[in-house]
Amino acid sequence: MYRKIKSFSENLIKVVIKIKLISVNLPESYLKVLELLVVEGKFPNRSEAIRVGIRDLIRTEYLIEESVKRNMSPSLIQSGIENEVQEII
Repeated sequence: MYRKIKSFSENLIKVVIKIKLISVNLPESYLKVLELLVVEGKFPNRSEAIRVGIRDLIRTEYLIEESVKRNMSPSLIQSGIENEVQEII
């Protein structure tokens, strides 16, 4: 079920958001772990695992930045920001 949802969401993203191909140099150890995540069925492929990682990094960094700007804890502003961040994902 998880894989079907991921495939559907991945296809939906391609329809809604233009996907760009980029090249990234990674240590071999990162690639090995990415392959393990795919083999274990946690992600359908390495690209999806990388997209999810980048999405989560953007979300986290955005929450931290906004919390510093507003001098609040991330949990207090998370609900308002999540709506804005949803546009990214």
